[in-house]
Amino acid sequence: MEKLSFQRGISFGLVTVVGISSGCVNWSQIKQECHTDRMRNSAWPQPFRSADAAAAVAPFEVMKANGWQEFNTLAHCYFNESNQLTDAGNLKLQEVLSLTAQSKAPIYVQRGESEQSTAARVESMELAISALIPEGPLPQIAITDTAPATSSGAYQTVVSRALIQTTPNPRLPKFGAINAPSQNTVAPSAAAAESK
Repeated sequence: MEKLSFQRGISFGLVTVVGISSGCVNWSQIKQECHTDRMRNSAWPQPFRSADAAAAVAPFEVMKANGWQEFNTLAHCYFNESNQLTDAGNLKLQEVLSLTAQSKAPIYVQRGESEQSTAARVESMELAISALIPEGPLPQIAITDTAPATSSGAYQTVVSRALIQTTPNPRLPKFGAINAPSQNTVAPSAAAAESK
């Protein structure tokens, strides 16, 4: 063991002598680097925790933004042939405005077949929003090409009715050896008190 530490000391001394003789050793820089390394090692996990937490949360923030965009999008089915909001579109807009007020998320309009139809949709939404919010700042309206995942009401009715028709009537199982009711009708402590 002493021989190993002696050899390390000699090798460190030779490196030091060679470095000093070549004139390239900057002792203040080496001291500063050693101090920096020691401080990093002693505070190791702390500087990286906030970066790790931000990296772990970032995908969920993207998912949350995509969810708000899907919820706040008024698709083709909410506009009639003249690109005016239908009754369903007005109800959807009321729902979006009631929930979007807390999130400050923009309201999205799915792009129409042409620029004129898209402009008519935006104008129809602006009029409906100004009727619902008579004063104060209006929410931002953005145009999107992404359609929300929806299906027709007729399809949903067929699926719902098929589910109701195929659901079996609720039945309790017959009593057997495992799930037979208890023969004790009196609590054990009460039975012991009665026998005394």
